[in-house]
Amino acid sequence: MSDDVGEDRGRPFGDQDADTLLTCADETMAAIADLARRDRESTVPVHHVDTLDAAVDQLRLGERYLRRRLAEAERADEGGPDTAVLTLLVRVQSLRLSISEAQVHRRAVVTVELHRSLGRLRAVAGVPDLLRQVPLELGQLGFSRSLLSDLRGTSWAPRSAFVHHDESLAAALVEVGSAMPGRIGREVPETEMVRCRRPVLVRDAQNNPRIHRELISLADTRDYAGAPVVAHGTVVGLLHVDRYGQADVVDSADRDLLGLFADGVGLAFERARYQDRFSALRRQFERQISGIDELFYGTAGWGGTQELAPSEPAEQMPHPYLSDGPLGELTRRELEVLRHLAGGASNQDIADRLVVSTGTVKTHVKSVLRKLGAANRADAAARFHTLTRHSSG
Repeated sequence: MSDDVGEDRGRPFGDQDADTLLTCADETMAAIADLARRDRESTVPVHHVDTLDAAVDQLRLGERYLRRRLAEAERADEGGPDTAVLTLLVRVQSLRLSISEAQVHRRAVVTVELHRSLGRLRAVAGVPDLLRQVPLELGQLGFSRSLLSDLRGTSWAPRSAFVHHDESLAAALVEVGSAMPGRIGREVPETEMVRCRRPVLVRDAQNNPRIHRELISLADTRDYAGAPVVAHGTVVGLLHVDRYGQADVVDSADRDLLGLFADGVGLAFERARYQDRFSALRRQFERQISGIDELFYGTAGWGGTQELAPSEPAEQMPHPYLSDGPLGELTRRELEVLRHLAGGASNQDIADRLVVSTGTVKTHVKSVLRKLGAANRADAAARFHTLTRHSSG
């Protein structure tokens, strides 16, 4: 996996700039609140903001109050606008502009990284590898923790997880979630994800009674986002992310980003499934071709074939019916190469039939010549025909 983010993996993009803007927003709103209290104005609610969206909402309220204050002073003809009010109004507008610029910059950076991440997932071959890779890619997108769950029927259970600098917690989340699967219809956020097929944002999960209590308690999650993974028109999995250790703030931008990522994951799953099916068909085809070759070269009369255990590479299994002769030193793959060679096939022909590279065929041919003590390909072919005729006789 690419390590473009390096040690910043698991941290939000532009985190330091966002913290500065949030601090400035808090200070500005506190100054506006002091002014409103002196006016006995109660329409400016002030509380600590933890997201840029919340800061914008607060600043809009503050700006509305300041504009009303200026308009009232103008109507009362109090001898010109209040300098303090004007100063705060300019600060509010400047902050809103800075926040908008920061949000645009963040979206641009995240869009680039999202494109890279989905590109890496498209290159993953096979569903098992994809299951391991998806949570890691969410770490690359800036989330400190991520979870990929498998959905079967109405039950969902974690398959893989990523926790920034804490592999033991990642393993524990998968273990606990697998032992106590979630259920669609019981946990509200996941039910909405599946039924509406859209990402969700969950606030204050610790006090939400309709969530997966065991996972939330284990992870000590406050806010999180989730999204469904749809492949072949069916919801096949769920994604969960949070920003634990990053002020625990997950916002609507995170939810939307996760939704886009989940769409890409669904396409990657479709691709991986097709690759798995193609590989299975190719293996079946190779077995059929091998059987045809054995019939063509008369190997059925040598004693039949031996079924291999799935864990035993074919190249390392000697042919049982040739164990006592000179050909007994050859591996199964070397014997296949020799049979094709004896039939007059070129290295390229053999490579095409066995679905390997010509370099691999050349390596097998050299090994065959060495083991048989043959001077060249023609000598090896002659020895093969002599030995097989003797065996069949």
